[in-house]
Amino acid sequence: MAVAGVALLVAVVMDGEPSVAYVLLALLGLAAVGTVPLVAFASTAAPGVAYESLVLLGSIIGAVAALVAGRWVALAVVGVLAVTCLIAMRDERRSTPERLTDASGVPVDMAPEPEHLPAPRA
Repeated sequence: MAVAGVALLVAVVMDGEPSVAYVLLALLGLAAVGTVPLVAFASTAAPGVAYESLVLLGSIIGAVAALVAGRWVALAVVGVLAVTCLIAMRDERRSTPERLTDASGVPVDMAPEPEHLPAPRA
């Protein structure tokens, strides 16, 4: 995703002419590059997935901006960025209905029993 962000920044800078689409696409490229430190330093997957979904939404807006401005290389790079966002957000659980595993990927015989917590007092 960060590589697509850098490619988008290069495509926008090489295209030259500043406009609203130029600014939107440059911000989208910077947002894509910003996923690297966010995902690298997050303790869980949730912040990364949330941020990637925002970058995906920005990709849709960036695709419209690139299409309207006629920046075809930027449009292609935005398409690649959208696909990489979708790949990054995919479900990475190791269990399937046919094969249950624990969190480390080791097969287990049965699913763990859910923890029952007492209801809060009203």
